[in-house]
Amino acid sequence: MRTITIEVSSVRKSLGRFRRAWKTRAAQGEFVSFDSLDTLLKTLTSKRWEVLRTLQGREPMSIRALARGLGRDVKNVHTDIQALVEIGLIEKAGRRIRVPFDEIRAEFVVRKAA
Repeated sequence: MRTITIEVSSVRKSLGRFRRAWKTRAAQGEFVSFDSLDTLLKTLTSKRWEVLRTLQGREPMSIRALARGLGRDVKNVHTDIQALVEIGLIEKAGRRIRVPFDEIRAEFVVRKAA
C-alpha cells in the first residue's frame, strides 16, 4: 500500500527527515509539506480534493473524461490537475492522469496562541 502524508511543517523538520533518510538510507515515507495552513488550504481546495477522490483507485483517464464525470469545465479541471501534478499528488503519463496513492493523509496542528 502506497501512502502519502500532506503536512504543515517547518523547513527545519523537512530537512531533518531528509538528513535521516540520507544517513540511514532508510525511507522516511512520502510527504508533501506546506509552510503554513493557509498555503495548504489555498493549494488543496475542495474541488481539488474532489478530483483526488474521483481519481483514486481508478484506471488512468483523460482530463476530458474526468471533467465530464465531475460535471465541470475542462479548463478548470486542467488547472486543478496541473497544480496537483506540481506537488506530486497526481501522475501524468501522456494524456492520462492517475493518483498513485492508496491512502492520502493530511496532518496539521492548530495551537492556542501563547
